Amino acid sequence: MRMGYQAKNASTELKIRCLDAISSLFYLPPEQQTDDLLRMAESWFSSLSRDPLELFRGISNQPFPELHCAALKVFTAIANQPWAQKLMFHSPGFVEYVMDRSVEHDKASKDAKYELVKALANSKTIAEIFGNPNYLRLRTYLSEGPYYVKPISTTAVEGAE
Repeated sequence: MRMGYQAKNASTELKIRCLDAISSLFYLPPEQQTDDLLRMAESWFSSLSRDPLELFRGISNQPFPELHCAALKVFTAIANQPWAQKLMFHSPGFVEYVMDRSVEHDKASKDAKYELVKALANSKTIAEIFGNPNYLRLRTYLSEGPYYVKPISTTAVEGAE
């Protein structure tokens, strides 16, 4: 609970350090994921605050790139864990938030979002949890890369004003 409190209420520098520590603490490589470790990670995560996913999403929506990237790093750390994928999928608007390219404006933020998408898309359980349409959207995002901009076509008509 103390780490969650610091992540929400501390100075910007301390928030960033706290978020980095949280992401390091919660990253669990797929080959090390046992039922016991996954349950422990889920238990620890839920003890960070009343709604830890919303806490980090709120931080990621702040207009400071360092905080935004640090919060995305927390999401990336837990993205390959089935319990976290279920939380993300059932959190209103989270999937849309992940797929929305208009949120990130700087290179570091685009790279951080891309790492999150890559972690989700490469997970063995994501298609089952997020559903096939969302899985395909993640794969498309992944194949387009972090800096993709949707082309806008316009037609010029001679004599039009």
